[in-house]
Amino acid sequence: MKHKPLNKKSIFFILGFILLFFCGSAQQSNTFYLLHDIPQSNRLNPAVQIKCKWFLGFPLLTSTHLNYSNTVFSFNELFSSSGGSASLNMSSFYDKIKKSNLIDNAIHLDLISLGYRRNDYYITFNIAEKINSGITYPGSLIELVWKGNTQFLGETEKFNNLRTNTVYYREYSLGVSKVWDTYNTFGIRAKMLFGKAGIYSGKSKMSLYTDETTFDLNVEGDLIINTSFPMTVNQDADGNITGVTMGDINILSFLMNGKNKGFALDLGWIHRYDENLTLSASLLDLGFIRWKSDVNNIRLTGNFNYTGANLDDVDYLADFSDTLFNSFNHTVSQNKYYSWFPTQLYLGGMYQYKPKLGIGIVNRNMIYRGKLHSSLTLSANTKLWNKLSASLSWSYLNNTYKNVGLGLAWHSKGLQFHMVSDNLLGIIKPLDTRTLNLRFGFSFLFGCPKNKKEEESVSNPYGPIGEGNCFWAKKMDKNYKEFLKKKKKKEKKRK
Repeated sequence: MKHKPLNKKSIFFILGFILLFFCGSAQQSNTFYLLHDIPQSNRLNPAVQIKCKWFLGFPLLTSTHLNYSNTVFSFNELFSSSGGSASLNMSSFYDKIKKSNLIDNAIHLDLISLGYRRNDYYITFNIAEKINSGITYPGSLIELVWKGNTQFLGETEKFNNLRTNTVYYREYSLGVSKVWDTYNTFGIRAKMLFGKAGIYSGKSKMSLYTDETTFDLNVEGDLIINTSFPMTVNQDADGNITGVTMGDINILSFLMNGKNKGFALDLGWIHRYDENLTLSASLLDLGFIRWKSDVNNIRLTGNFNYTGANLDDVDYLADFSDTLFNSFNHTVSQNKYYSWFPTQLYLGGMYQYKPKLGIGIVNRNMIYRGKLHSSLTLSANTKLWNKLSASLSWSYLNNTYKNVGLGLAWHSKGLQFHMVSDNLLGIIKPLDTRTLNLRFGFSFLFGCPKNKKEEESVSNPYGPIGEGNCFWAKKMDKNYKEFLKKKKKKEKKRK
């Protein structure tokens, strides 16, 4: 079957469409981080152990995670409505813009999950389909669009850091957590990754100089976009890009593609400081994917002058975009490339204020394309009737304080349901929020402690609530007795 080539203007439209299709990078779920009674909280800290001997999760049931975050604006902050119609509110948007801005999205679907406890060890296995998308853009680019180029007369303005990392992949993970001693539990998770499709841009550089007398423009640019997707970039005899031809997609072959391999690590630690205070930390997504199939590396480089231009004029802007594209050198290759995951660092603390009330704090840090993005969450955590765990949270996310979250977990015989969000407003009024995330699912639990006596025998020296769990004290006593025995042996050898 032959496909009609698309013209060169469609190239960026196609790339943008692919990007939007996969939109929807990293998992943000601060409220969920301290809910250690839920098996899936192990995803955010591989040191977490639950008290039950087994847990199982099945497709479309075990856990689904959705996340959208925008560091600058919500829909209603960008558009103002009056008389039933909406209009673009660029002045409000312009006031909130930063030097570097991020739109981050994720869809994670666990296909199957398994957890098993043996003495001090807790072993987990998981298969998941994941789509991550992150887009960074410079604030100076918005200034150019909003105010035109006359504000830059006699100056060279840079528009760097327009980049994306969008990837769809399958993840196979195996994790091990161990109660190391009385106070510490450590966890590690290895993840084998198989990329299905992706867009990964390298460092982009763009500058614009506007002559203060003639309005002549001088533009320099160096843009690199790597893609792994069934498409062909067409070029003429001079090497200029003329269009894009989409290839046939065999759904089964696409989903089972194993050529784009990757690897990642998660590390976790839980520290029982004393009977009431528990500290935790985790480092997630230390890894990459190496892309080999259906690869295209598109590079646009150039330095050209445009005479008599004023980008405040719409006609000039359209003419300028055509000239810009045609004047750049186009290089297309099919070289393998690496895409790296944004690294996440979680830091948490839980203080047991009362037997059924814990006060928690979580700090999440994500390094995306060289820039640090941080958030902070405070939460009150409780357990009611031994069947319902709940967490009420407040967060500073995406440069706004308007985030009230809720986490619920219902425990019954052999079954647990959880639903957690960092921002209830995002669910109720999605057009008014910069953060929208939701995690929900079911777990089947087996071999859970039936009473406090059984619970005390479980090798689990931590817990956000920690009620009825005295293993840490017993292990401390055991370690002290072993210390005395070693001390006596040393004294006998000396004699």
